[in-house]
Amino acid sequence: MFRRERETLQRLVLVPYRPFRNLSLGIGGFILIIAAGVGGFYAGTRYSSSAVGATPDEVERLRQTVRMYAEKSKAMRDKAAVAQHDRQIVLAATEQLRQENKKLLESITVLEDQVGTYKKLLSPRAGASAGLSAERLDLHGTGNPAQVSYRLVLTQASRSAGDIRGTLEAHLVGGGRSVMLPVGDNRFAFQYFQSLSGEWQLPAGFRPERVDIVLRPAQGAPVQKSFRWEVQP
Repeated sequence: MFRRERETLQRLVLVPYRPFRNLSLGIGGFILIIAAGVGGFYAGTRYSSSAVGATPDEVERLRQTVRMYAEKSKAMRDKAAVAQHDRQIVLAATEQLRQENKKLLESITVLEDQVGTYKKLLSPRAGASAGLSAERLDLHGTGNPAQVSYRLVLTQASRSAGDIRGTLEAHLVGGGRSVMLPVGDNRFAFQYFQSLSGEWQLPAGFRPERVDIVLRPAQGAPVQKSFRWEVQP
């Protein structure tokens, strides 16, 4: 029994006594934990950079490039908007000028016709038929297919012509049918010429071919003249 106790005491004496060993082991473990954390953080940063494929400086440069192109794109859109606005103004001005030129040409045509009428009335040619006449009939559309505007010019070509009066009739002919249309109050009274204008309402389903104008002066024989049905826009 004493022998076993002595052997136990000898083993205890043979083990060196190191009071700072546990403290050293604790500090070493703590250092290993810190090193592992730092290594993990570094590895994570490297992996993140590798996964993203760009450094922070490269990302910042990329952002600056994106902002630059965004600003350029906005400037180009602004320029395009201004150019489109200018184009619309030019188109509107061109259309207005075209309409004005069209009206001027129409006015010139009317003036030339009037000048020709005046010349014919004031200086009748030798051998020309004198007396009452339906000089011309102009037809224009109104936007309504069943309605047209008209202008009828009556003349009297004679150097010694006096006032002439009478009644007139306008017959719309087409498809074997004839329909009488009003021309003002269906009366005329003038010395050299007279212009009568208004609008005609066409019968439903009627397809005109011509207009027959019949003039019945108070003195003299009736005069008739036919005009083709040609409606100008």
